Amino acid sequence: MKKTFIVLLLIAGSFVNSFAAEIHRTDYSDASNWLSKPAKNLYSADVFYIYPTVCTTEDKSNLCSVDNQQMREAAKSVFKLQAEAFDTVADIYAPLYTQYNFRAFEYSNYERIQRDTLNNVQGLSDIYGALDYYFENLNQDRPFILVSHSQGSAVMLVVLSDYMKKHPEYYKNMAAAYVIGYPVTKEYLKSNPHLKFAKKSDDTGVIISYDVQAPDKSGINVLQAKNQLVINPLNWRHSQRLVKADKNLGSLDEQTLQITTPGIADAKVNKKLGVVICSTADTAKYEIKLPKLFGSGSFHGQDFQFYFLNLRENAKVRIDKFLSR
Repeated sequence: MKKTFIVLLLIAGSFVNSFAAEIHRTDYSDASNWLSKPAKNLYSADVFYIYPTVCTTEDKSNLCSVDNQQMREAAKSVFKLQAEAFDTVADIYAPLYTQYNFRAFEYSNYERIQRDTLNNVQGLSDIYGALDYYFENLNQDRPFILVSHSQGSAVMLVVLSDYMKKHPEYYKNMAAAYVIGYPVTKEYLKSNPHLKFAKKSDDTGVIISYDVQAPDKSGINVLQAKNQLVINPLNWRHSQRLVKADKNLGSLDEQTLQITTPGIADAKVNKKLGVVICSTADTAKYEIKLPKLFGSGSFHGQDFQFYFLNLRENAKVRIDKFLSR
């Protein structure tokens, strides 16, 4: 198998910056470099999770390395809010990886973030190295689901378009990819004909993506793109019909970690914007407090929590369908 850093230099091409000279191979045989690495398998499928932006340090490079303690602790908290939606249906593997801090994306836009993602060659090297180790030592040819959010989803799109394309022997076992909180565009799929977007609740080998906002969302949104695709997390359809909150199986409160049933959030697809509109959640309480990135009225930080049990149930449906083949 090719060395990870060689593969990534080919991916990044002209985007490689001076940071590339400092690339090192993170040792993923070391359990301390994993946010989650089960000691034994309890389920018939796995989740491979890439966490969103949790780095808040003021490093001049705008990067948090794998050994950054602040990032490690913050990633643990976000893991509970996102990845644990799947903890009753799959064994969850989650590597620590080098990522940008919040400040790096201020006043940015989708196109620049795509370039920056490729420019974080160390971060991509980390994820590719973790995938290599996972598939060679841990997966044992089991079906798996990819799960990510925000910056993690920007990285996941590289994984899907490059790593999985180069490794069809792994890709054939992908039950689904929940690429949440980051645009998956028509252009991206056209450029990657081996990938397809979900059309219903039980299709397999597909990408699932959405981002949530209030009806009165205003101001900047650095993760807005033209022609982005979206699916409703309450009925797993593209229809713009409102699905009421009584169809929400349960929402997670990030303060108490308690689940409210039925959930607090309704959902309606807005195809023009490529987002899910939620009208039942208190905007002042739940909007993400990063106005330089998301303006006002964005529920980006609640993409998983609002639809926590629906994500869990849908993952089980897709895994069962995959296994039934």
